Amino acid sequence: MTRRIGVALIMFATLPLVSSAQRASAPAAAMQRIPQFENDRAVSWKSVIPPHTESTLHRHDRYRSIIAIVGGDLKTVTDKGETTVTHYETGQAYWQAPMPPGVMHKDVNDTGKTIELVVVEIK
Repeated sequence: MTRRIGVALIMFATLPLVSSAQRASAPAAAMQRIPQFENDRAVSWKSVIPPHTESTLHRHDRYRSIIAIVGGDLKTVTDKGETTVTHYETGQAYWQAPMPPGVMHKDVNDTGKTIELVVVEIK
């Protein structure tokens, strides 16, 4: 029994130590846009939106469908500071019209879980 404890202590002692500074310097999670397909009629991507992340300001000039692979509450903040929250239900599809001219927005996931959406945008 003592030999097992000794071996376990040796194994534990050889594990690399990670300091709090190293943990703090680990790269932060970021949103991902993973291409799915593109043709002359549509373009599609999968958005993976980790907790506590936000996109850059952007706009959508085309009609699009959004399918929630892993749903959640996604906040949209316009460049003028207007905020809305859209609840995406897992397994449901949504239709969105193009944004009004001149309006920009960013997507913000200020929840504690990752949201995954597939977007199919009509060209």
